[in-house]
Amino acid sequence: MVSHKPKSKPSFKDTRIYLCPILKSTICQNSNSFKVEEFRGLSFLDNHIIPNFNYFKDLTGCDDNDVIVAYKRYPGVFQNNFPSFITPNLSLLREYGVLESNILSKLVDHPRVFAASHEKFKRTLEEVKKLGFNPLRQNFLSALKALVQMSKSTWDGKVNVFKERDNLRMEWGWSDEEIALAFWKLPFCMMLSKCKITAAVSFYVSTLGCKPSYIANRQVLLGLSLNKRLIPRWSLFQVLLSRGLIEKEISVRELFESREKDFLESFVTPYEDPQLLELYKQEAESFKIDGKTKQN
Repeated sequence: MVSHKPKSKPSFKDTRIYLCPILKSTICQNSNSFKVEEFRGLSFLDNHIIPNFNYFKDLTGCDDNDVIVAYKRYPGVFQNNFPSFITPNLSLLREYGVLESNILSKLVDHPRVFAASHEKFKRTLEEVKKLGFNPLRQNFLSALKALVQMSKSTWDGKVNVFKERDNLRMEWGWSDEEIALAFWKLPFCMMLSKCKITAAVSFYVSTLGCKPSYIANRQVLLGLSLNKRLIPRWSLFQVLLSRGLIEKEISVRELFESREKDFLESFVTPYEDPQLLELYKQEAESFKIDGKTKQN
């Protein structure tokens, strides 16, 4: 008869055995978080790292590997003052009505956000709430992450990029309302680099003829890779048009937002031409010139 005994909680010794080989390597790679000599011997491991390891694991309910991943994203997770930094911030989120499951999920993925000073964290939370984000939705924490990690000067710089106009065609710039809409729908868009924003908006507006308001309403388009997705798919589409293989009007969403498998099934497979697939695969490289991307 098989005995179904509940799994016992790993002992302190078991945790030490598990952590030693992993942390020796990881800490050496993140030498700014700990001095390597601090790790020599077991006292530092026993008195600082293991308690924080267990604290983070017990708090979030994640597995051992997720704790290590969180540490790699933010080495401060194993600093002995990490719990004292995040505890008041977590309490504040709960007061705002943010769901516990959302809090803990974001903590595992982006621990650095929660280690911000309490005053900055509180001030940013108030700003996120004023912008109209609902604490019950995931994008509330996404907006918080964006604003906590971005200085005012960086934010203003991103806003200015969105407001810039094409001096020749004067059809680029976003209004304040369009920028606010894009951020509200997808806070991640403000985390993109200025170069990424400029290249993406230029492609949609100048190449495809999209209006800024359309991109503001479908801001997911900004996060798509120009080299790996937009240019190869657009180039293939132009080839199909030139051969008279496509007559119907294709939406931007269908062309660029579809999964790779769906895209190939719609625009490559039906034509039974092996050269089309080869052309598609080569486009990403063929549009790179001296490290820069050539626009159609």
